[in-house]
Amino acid sequence: MRLAIALWFAAIGALHCQTNDAWHKLDFLVGDWTGVAGENDTQIGAGQGEFSFKPELNRKIIVRHNNARYNSGVQHDDLMVIYLDTPGDMPRAIYFDSEGHVIRYALTFPAANRVVFESDGSQPGPRYRLTYWLEAATLKGRFEVAPPSKDYQTYMSWTSKKR
Repeated sequence: MRLAIALWFAAIGALHCQTNDAWHKLDFLVGDWTGVAGENDTQIGAGQGEFSFKPELNRKIIVRHNNARYNSGVQHDDLMVIYLDTPGDMPRAIYFDSEGHVIRYALTFPAANRVVFESDGSQPGPRYRLTYWLEAATLKGRFEVAPPSKDYQTYMSWTSKKR
């Protein structure tokens, strides 16, 4: 009986560590950021914006709020929620924006302080890839779009500093 209880606590501890490991890989994103994109960094002109990544619901989700304004007059607002379907899974995300887009992402971590959000290629329409990476104190980002049966092309890139 004691062995069964000890094994049960070990299994719960292992699940807890997996959850913390997944969230730990996202720690570099957490905070409030100010970003800029140059004239040649976007298809809609130079811009600036603010975004934040905040843990919520007792660190069960991470929520990104984003607001960007471009010299072309375009304004963009979005919300993304990063979550775990189950404690041992890799994080996933769902994205909503002011243009009516909804994108479901799977997350991968190709290196420390780097995360790639990639949409499900089995869905109709274009595929999307959003990448963040930290270089010293600068958080860089790139958003790419791939039409059906085509390779990804950069739609926008930017650099950000923590506020």
